Amino acid sequence: MSQIFNKSSHPVAIKRIPIRMWTLRAEIEAALEHRIKECEAAGVPLYIDDIKEFYGMNIAKPLSGQPQLTLVSEASDASPMSNENVDDMMAALAEEKAPEATPEAPPQEAAPAEAASATEAASTETPPSAQADQIIATQSPEEKAQAPHAHKFQTPYVRRAPNSDQISYGFSMLADINMDWVLAFSKHPFTQGSSIVIEFLIPTPFTMNVEILLCNRIAMKSRIISETKPDYRVQCRYTFSHPGERSNLRRFLSSVEPDLPNKPAFLASSPAEDTGPAT
Repeated sequence: MSQIFNKSSHPVAIKRIPIRMWTLRAEIEAALEHRIKECEAAGVPLYIDDIKEFYGMNIAKPLSGQPQLTLVSEASDASPMSNENVDDMMAALAEEKAPEATPEAPPQEAAPAEAASATEAASTETPPSAQADQIIATQSPEEKAQAPHAHKFQTPYVRRAPNSDQISYGFSMLADINMDWVLAFSKHPFTQGSSIVIEFLIPTPFTMNVEILLCNRIAMKSRIISETKPDYRVQCRYTFSHPGERSNLRRFLSSVEPDLPNKPAFLASSPAEDTGPAT
């Protein structure tokens, strides 16, 4: 506990809370990829209705038309447009248009091999949502009826974080967290309006679904000291899309509230002191 500047006697807790952030699309894609591998290993038909129900999707529709998988574009890590980004883009365009002193070799020689490798990589990297739709489309009605009764899927679905390369690490200050929104520092940028999952890494970790309101790049001369070296400042608004999120957040905020000391009671002055000494 420290003291607020300018002669204040009220204690204030400045506590840094580490967090992890990832897009909701990345979490759903990771869950589908794990379920596909799990069903293939067990030799049972693919069953993803519990995943759709957990994330509020329409079970009758394919994954490609679900809102959670279409609101966020594939380039979800693209930074929002700002003055610095516009200047960088204009500088890059100027460099591309500038004439070169020594012309390079014609790209037609290496183009076929590079194009072939690019097409092979694009063909092999199919999104898990498209793979799941293809597998379910090829299943027979008997397999679709047998899938919910698989012994491994009787327990409720438990969400999990995506791969480490899709997670952005950062931190948030205790004073920047309330019941409506949260301000945080992030290593990677997020698109404004995208659905994000924040995990507060406290002794009892919990996750919150939020929506990105603002994402600004921090100035290079900012005096922020951190091991993760965050480059972006994000403002998020809670969506409370899953049961229990509001209770977990309220419980966390109640547990970290500072204990303010009671003010000493003022002594009541006697009538003799008010009127002065008797003459």
